[in-house]
Amino acid sequence: MPTLLTLLLLLTLVGCREPAPPTPTPAPDAPRLRLAVDPDPAAVGDAALLITLTTFDGQPIDGAQITVRGDMNHAGMQPVLSGGAESENGVYRVPFRWTMGGDWIVTITAVLPDGRQIVKTVDLAVRS
Repeated sequence: MPTLLTLLLLLTLVGCREPAPPTPTPAPDAPRLRLAVDPDPAAVGDAALLITLTTFDGQPIDGAQITVRGDMNHAGMQPVLSGGAESENGVYRVPFRWTMGGDWIVTITAVLPDGRQIVKTVDLAVRS
């Protein structure tokens, strides 16, 4: 009987957890960040990540500081880090090396000239 009471108590406590916070929705006037891969589709080896930064109304944003982190979606792999690209008309060409085929999680951080920060995470499949 004590085991049944313990089980009921644990189930009650688990059921009382707070839900995860909702994913924030960007403000309608927030800057936009888009990612493209060259070559496309992504394949193991050297590549470039084309990161486009624009204002909400499509004007290019130059002069941002860009950093990129690529992680495989499974544990045990070293992340790939890159950044520091110059821009032309809001497009930043960041050199990147896909070290293995499979599913990747790419996190892009852009610090805009006015100090605001944009972080975007993109899931990508990389061919072997």
